[in-house]
Amino acid sequence: MKKFYVFLAISLLAGRLSAQEPVSYSVEKDIIHSFLTDFDYDTIPLTVSKVMTYFNMPHTTGAGKPTDPVNRLDVPSPVKLSWEHQEGATAQRVEIWDASADTISFTIDKDASEYDLYNMIPGVSHQYQVISVKDGAEQAVKTGELAPTGMLRWIYAEGTWNVRDMGGWTGLGGNPIKYGQLFRGGQLTNPKDPYNVLLTDKGIEAMRNAGIRAELDLRSSTQAHYNYASFAKKNAQNKYDADFTNIATTSARMWQFDKDDSNIKAIKWVISELKAGKPVFYHCQNGADRTGTVGFLIGALLGMSESDLAKDYELTTFCQEAAVAFDPTEVGFARLRNYEGKKGSVDASSDPKDYMFAPLIDKLNTISGPSIQRKIYDFFKTGKNGTKISANDLIWFINYMTGYTVVDDITTEGGQLITLEKGQQKALNATVSPENATKKDITYSSGNTNIATVTDEGVITAVNCGQTTITVRADDCIKTVTVKVPLIESKLPATIKIGDQTFEYSSSATNKVKDGSFEYGYFSEWMTAKDTAMTSKYFSLTKYSQNADSVYLESKINGDEKSEGSIRMEWTTPKNRAFVFGFRVKNSTNLTTTKNENLKIILTNDDKADDDPAGYTFEYPSYDGNWKEIQYVFETTTRNRLRILFTHLSKDGNNTCFDNFYLVELANVPEGATFVNTVKEEPRKMADNRIYNLAGQEVTNPGPGIYIKNGKKLIIK
Repeated sequence: MKKFYVFLAISLLAGRLSAQEPVSYSVEKDIIHSFLTDFDYDTIPLTVSKVMTYFNMPHTTGAGKPTDPVNRLDVPSPVKLSWEHQEGATAQRVEIWDASADTISFTIDKDASEYDLYNMIPGVSHQYQVISVKDGAEQAVKTGELAPTGMLRWIYAEGTWNVRDMGGWTGLGGNPIKYGQLFRGGQLTNPKDPYNVLLTDKGIEAMRNAGIRAELDLRSSTQAHYNYASFAKKNAQNKYDADFTNIATTSARMWQFDKDDSNIKAIKWVISELKAGKPVFYHCQNGADRTGTVGFLIGALLGMSESDLAKDYELTTFCQEAAVAFDPTEVGFARLRNYEGKKGSVDASSDPKDYMFAPLIDKLNTISGPSIQRKIYDFFKTGKNGTKISANDLIWFINYMTGYTVVDDITTEGGQLITLEKGQQKALNATVSPENATKKDITYSSGNTNIATVTDEGVITAVNCGQTTITVRADDCIKTVTVKVPLIESKLPATIKIGDQTFEYSSSATNKVKDGSFEYGYFSEWMTAKDTAMTSKYFSLTKYSQNADSVYLESKINGDEKSEGSIRMEWTTPKNRAFVFGFRVKNSTNLTTTKNENLKIILTNDDKADDDPAGYTFEYPSYDGNWKEIQYVFETTTRNRLRILFTHLSKDGNNTCFDNFYLVELANVPEGATFVNTVKEEPRKMADNRIYNLAGQEVTNPGPGIYIKNGKKLIIK
């Protein structure tokens, strides 16, 4: 028999047409309808409860008995069918159907002349007839058409409470979530006597007529001991026709939804059951917190708004049975919010925020994603403790429930890091997967258009040196691509000539200063005296007058400033090699600087402290307002650090300017070559208890000879 939950068509079966006008009625009680439509939590703090504004019934414990639907807000409004009773009838039944489903029959008392019909799907027209049996013959004593209205579909299943269909809410793409697939509610068995099914025969009939064929129990093992669905029946093979599983979740407190992988396991099972064609009823004890958390995760995954997610969670408050279990006062009804500062739990030891919805939203801030839907999607896809849901299953589930296919991933050409030189272009040629995604329009944006721009078609253009991010977005899927426009190395001179000596570069040599030029207006990777990146506080990048795109470094440090304004750069040089270090320098005026001792270029042993005077300090250059090329040629006897240190370079508005740094290894250095402008040696400080030769070099394994230790001669035989 086809399931009642798939009543979707509005046409009528042939042979059962009714000439009567459809009877329109709302399945939502007035108070519930007002709560759903009068406001949005989008504009109201999530810590504020709106429940008490709409709940105007006296709250008594007796009114919440699950077998009494009259004063309960957690059941739908019934359709009250009435007809003229046929005298002498020996049996009666009500039949209901629509064009997409087989008939569902309800056996009623043979003497009845009215019947309350529950649990129909909003927005779907249904045909019905009342059949009376007399003298073995059947007669339709009443026929008609019903047109239920509203959105929220409470389910009246005698014996339990707070049961509602997750269908009807607005999901992704503005599409309604499908009715009759997912149901949430209260427990079906007594936790103290798990084999005592709370559902009555009518309750079981209601669950089965709704099409439910799988039960997910979220209670702990001490509350749930049975191993089959409470509404299951055995088939011809003596097997239950409804599936069951118990996945104890730890999220009784909403904000703990990601504490472990239990919620992921629960929803993974839900998807597997739906793929098998078995609608699922999931529940804990009262259908409030554990159930509310799973409901939130499912609703968020399907694209419900934050306001609707909050309303769906707080609807539990309208179930008196659930509220009474916590607190028989208005606090119990507002337990999902911090209503007027009152605690939402009778447990005095718990945090008032434990049961609130707002902490769950706050927790989402720790998960990446542009929307709640994408945050939850990525959370399930990434998983926890090795438990995750595949993208294919997530895509299927969302499409099945909403008719919307999400973009799962975006692929771009060139990888996640693209390096371009100034003026170069690169087309990203982005594509989305799956190919049949509902909304696959791709947009592009640049994090810094001064470094790189991107067109609507995804073509990147490098503008200036630096690094920025290109964001590619389709639907709520985001991919980022890092674009790096490298700094320009200084152009090396054709030859190195100092005095009458000419040196050649090593055939394998490259410029070790990768940011030797300040082209394109980018600060080099210089560090300050406080080991922080250089800023424009003490230095500026000044444009060349003849080329506005090219700049040089100009010091603005006043000679009286503290040394925090210093900047430095270091390069490591291997031992027993020859190098040339060069740059160009000038003043911002035509004044001549003959000895600027605040510019230091030091070659020091790699293992020496920064302030160790041992090593070589190159000669201070003299310069004026014209660019002057400076070159230092040197040999290393050990592994060295070459450090250039600028500090207090300006005085009286006469700023020192630099550009075009380079450091290159040389080849074919003639033996005995004199290095002009090379070094002057400062007194070497010898450490205590170390052994040095007469040249001041430390010796670790001295052989026979004369050495120095602690400032005294040491003879080793």
